[in-house]
Amino acid sequence: MKLIFPPRKDGAELEFSDCGHPTDEVLELYSMGRLAEPDLGRFEEHLLVCGTCQDRLAQEDDIRQRIRDGAAVLQQPRAAVFRRLPRLAWISLAAAVCMIVFAGMGWESLHRRAAPASVILLQATRGAESTPLAAPAGKPLIVVLDVTGLQQFPGYKLEIVDAAGHPVFQSSNAPQNNKLQAAVARGLAAGVYFVRVYTPAQELLREFALMLRD
Repeated sequence: MKLIFPPRKDGAELEFSDCGHPTDEVLELYSMGRLAEPDLGRFEEHLLVCGTCQDRLAQEDDIRQRIRDGAAVLQQPRAAVFRRLPRLAWISLAAAVCMIVFAGMGWESLHRRAAPASVILLQATRGAESTPLAAPAGKPLIVVLDVTGLQQFPGYKLEIVDAAGHPVFQSSNAPQNNKLQAAVARGLAAGVYFVRVYTPAQELLREFALMLRD
């Protein structure tokens, strides 16, 4: 299924291939931590439901990790016995290492799958929560807020902050069928968090406590 997102403020669009998946350039920017909002949120929502892109991202991350590992090995002092190896022996050794690396990457991509997402349902119509909602840590989250009892707006801002009040996730979305949904693709570490819902003018409407456990 091909997803089409609205243009960003700068006029650009999140690039998708003809098959309906983000391009290799988008995957590379995400793997490097250089994909900025709003493309970051849109990409993570697609990644959460797309097994193909999850495998592509896993392969991209593996390649970068193996490059870093290889660079660290090359920086180590060489033993005297290896210094005496002829040039052809070094070439053969490097070729063998590359074959092992790429064979391992192919095997891992076949067996690696993303963890199932946990759905957190927040009911705006009920009063203050005495017990925080619970969810597993380190797994993708889908936060669903029923806005039936809230002041109605065409869109809302949803924010998750840690116990110290530092934002760890932000999303601006329009509700559908009185439901506001946001996907936290990479999950969060164990701890206490607060899910906050704001008006478009940044006025706080509701806050929910959330406990993530290992």
